Amino acid sequence: MNVLRGIGVPESNILLLLNRQPRSLLYNPVRLKEIVEKAERMGFDPSTKMFLSVVIALKSMTKSTLEKKFDVYRRWGWSEQEIHEAFRRHPLCMTVSEDKVMAIMDFLVKKMGYSSTLIAKQPSILWKSFRKNIVPRALFARELLSQGFSRCGQ
Repeated sequence: MNVLRGIGVPESNILLLLNRQPRSLLYNPVRLKEIVEKAERMGFDPSTKMFLSVVIALKSMTKSTLEKKFDVYRRWGWSEQEIHEAFRRHPLCMTVSEDKVMAIMDFLVKKMGYSSTLIAKQPSILWKSFRKNIVPRALFARELLSQGFSRCGQ
């Protein structure tokens, strides 16, 4: 907790992290400090709740695992800038399994006809339940389109 306090993470955010991810604070302090410093170098503000998401995302994987996640998005045509922007918008999109990313992208891009770059602009969708949220909503959107409603964002 001292590492987070030392860089200006508000007490309320530390308590939120303690409540949601108590094991995060049991992490090796040296490694946690490296992760926190990396998040700061990436331009994330320690006073925001988003900073905690970045720390959780970076803590959950090694550098090589993060690179593999980037490769998954590259396969779908995302540029380096789009990948970094997606991470900035929703850091936990990098913690989604490769299988889930592939399933969601395959469904939305190949079956539903959405642009993969549109998904890059809304990376939080990757954290949603494929069967409970994404499929029903996409099918509903397709139904609206078939009835003459125009597609937004395309």
